[in-house]
Amino acid sequence: MYKTSKKILFINPPAPKKGVVIIRDLDRSGRTSMEKSIWPQTNLAYLAAIMKKEGYRVDIIDCIAEKMDWNKFERIIEKEGPDYILFNVISSTLNNDMRVAEIGKKNNAVVIAVGPHVTALPAESLREFSSLDFAILGEAEATLKELINVLEQGIPEERLKNINGIVFKTNDNQIITTPKRSLIENLDSLPIPLHELLPIHRYSLPFIGKHYTFVMTSRGCPYRCIFCRSPINWDRRVRSRSAESLIKELEHLKKLEIKNFFIHSDVFTINKDVVVELCKEIVKRGWKFRWFCNSRVDRIDKEMLDWMKKAGCQMINYGIESGSQKVLDRAKKEITIEQIKKAVYLTKKAGIKVWGYFIIGLPEETNETVNETIRLAKELPLDLVNFAVATPYPGTEFYELAKKNNWLVAQKWEDYDQNYSISVSYPDMPDRDIKRAVTKAYKKWYFRPIAVWKLLKGIRNFGDIKTLISTLFAHLKWIFF
Repeated sequence: MYKTSKKILFINPPAPKKGVVIIRDLDRSGRTSMEKSIWPQTNLAYLAAIMKKEGYRVDIIDCIAEKMDWNKFERIIEKEGPDYILFNVISSTLNNDMRVAEIGKKNNAVVIAVGPHVTALPAESLREFSSLDFAILGEAEATLKELINVLEQGIPEERLKNINGIVFKTNDNQIITTPKRSLIENLDSLPIPLHELLPIHRYSLPFIGKHYTFVMTSRGCPYRCIFCRSPINWDRRVRSRSAESLIKELEHLKKLEIKNFFIHSDVFTINKDVVVELCKEIVKRGWKFRWFCNSRVDRIDKEMLDWMKKAGCQMINYGIESGSQKVLDRAKKEITIEQIKKAVYLTKKAGIKVWGYFIIGLPEETNETVNETIRLAKELPLDLVNFAVATPYPGTEFYELAKKNNWLVAQKWEDYDQNYSISVSYPDMPDRDIKRAVTKAYKKWYFRPIAVWKLLKGIRNFGDIKTLISTLFAHLKWIFF
């Protein structure tokens, strides 16, 4: 461990404009949150924990959760005077996010970017934004530790070329991208993230309310969905934490009086043994957590669902994507309509709510396949739905297909927002039809008495009412304006 007084600030940048909630994460595409979900910056808390163990002073500034504008952010940086700034970058707010680099350089900090955008387009990111010193590519913990420790030793830039997983500019303005770093084999070796540095009281999610955090149970997904950015950072190899490691983190959350969490993994249920062991241990200890998770419809069964319900699981978010088997197959989703129906009905029978995620505008989409999706969404007993716009983010197979086939209509990175922008257009499904289809889907699903009733049933307090009103307003703006 280094003995140093050097300070590192970990930043979730401000939103482009007041009142907008941006979702950013180190392994996801990022978007404007239509449902006003504020995501915990647990990945930054992991990085902060790593560097605290190395002896550095660390802090996290979550500008989205704190509703912090750029003027206030700049004043804080001037006051704090950090030696290093690491910040999270996503495609749809790229130019906005890179203001962190400008402000950091103006205040003599070394500025480091992380996230799927800079991982997918490393050289382009350094070339376009001169204030950026480094970008870390892929999984960041080991790379960040080595990079900052090397910089602290004052080693010549030749040594930087031996650090795997970074991109940087040399003194003569050459851009160097080093080889990819190997993934961390044992996730249990990571320290517990510093949840206590996060503004937990400001994080909110429909049906779970405020005061929650993310718990990462695994990294990676073995599936080949063409639109997913997870493989950019984690590859397609699943690494799971042990139930013992997860229990230690939950004990830490209890000490912090955090009673709600979201299991933030690509496929939490991919390792049944870990899921069941974890749930049994929660039940055995009598812990009363409320939690949500993501899952694939083909990686769930009755035994898991029963234990998850007993352990406090309130809702499962399934990536259903489409009601058309043709569209699902083209997107390499590797699920069937029957598997979707079975998983949703099993989940509801277990007493767990279901949030269905759909994507409109994937390859092979037509007006008829959109109608199939709407019919399926209405047929299933879903409690919430989200109809995202198909967006070909850099680094995905979808992006390469869109470029190759001249489907891209996006003019700037800000157009790559899966909740508000149309970035592709097909000969048989032009961009204007995709936009109409999303509007139609929201109308058909939410403008039903049963949908309204389910939303009202989810209200537990005044905060839920505020969240519901803002969510409805956001959806109505999309539908009518």
